[in-house]
Amino acid sequence: MIRIIGCIVIGTSLGVLSIPNITGMISYIPHMSTDTVDVIKNLNDAIRVPECVEVGDLMFLDARFDESNKWKVPGLYNEHGGIYVGNNTLVDACPHHDPDGVYAYDYSAFYSSQKNFVFLRVITANMSQRHAAAAWAMSKIGSSYQYFFSPPWFGLKIADTNLSFPTADKFYCMELLWAAYYNQGIDIDQNGWRFPWWVQGDDIIHDDDIEIIYESIRNSTEIITPFKGVYFANKKIVSTLEKTIVFGNITIEAVTYNENVTHMDLYIDSNYKATDILPPYQWNWSEPITGETVIKVIAYDNDDNQYSTAITVWKFS
Repeated sequence: MIRIIGCIVIGTSLGVLSIPNITGMISYIPHMSTDTVDVIKNLNDAIRVPECVEVGDLMFLDARFDESNKWKVPGLYNEHGGIYVGNNTLVDACPHHDPDGVYAYDYSAFYSSQKNFVFLRVITANMSQRHAAAAWAMSKIGSSYQYFFSPPWFGLKIADTNLSFPTADKFYCMELLWAAYYNQGIDIDQNGWRFPWWVQGDDIIHDDDIEIIYESIRNSTEIITPFKGVYFANKKIVSTLEKTIVFGNITIEAVTYNENVTHMDLYIDSNYKATDILPPYQWNWSEPITGETVIKVIAYDNDDNQYSTAITVWKFS
């Protein structure tokens, strides 16, 4: 169950936990140049968490990158997450850090790399438990990243980091957030300990312990067909982690959760092809192409703002 409340709590987000000044800690942000990172550092004071956000709240986001990457999962807010620890700072576990692992970052870094995002509150936790969860996450700064797709353990979640187990002292982003609260006696994974023993964004956001306190869905456009699989005769015959391979014609379909979108344009390798003005936004892709190709979709809202997404495919026809 997801409860949604307004962003109405004022002045509760700053200075609660004692944390280091992290202005210079932004060492790497996925797909951003060094110049861009420098600009983000200068914007730290201008980009602040929403006023309703408190210590222990969780931020989930979808990142700005090609949908072919193996971290992309269809739907909202399920690609990356962090926990708010005060002073405009979140702690996360990410394979794109240098070195990869658990770090503290200014909110501006998260905001600048997101496509859409949400803040969640663990409503079954009291203030003391929320602060303790944030402090626990901070205590793991410097820990290594647990690669979700790495055999033999994949995304196995572990609550007791003192175990002599290969991945006990490593974390992927959602596992870090889950473990922070599990160590306070609250299980925010709706899947519990049922197989498969991992925790994903959807498992947390749909848990009964969670409510949404702030969300942004304007840039929520994504391509759902074709997507990570092998397609033949306009049907997916097998799913894949990254590659999208199409044999013959296919119906391209894109979705958005932004109700203000008025139309979408389709591009193939940066060449405009067609426009659809009503959902479902679909186009029949029948032109003969062989090799690597980029499908790009741009959504427009009432104010002519543009929200784009793209996926790399291999088409044979």
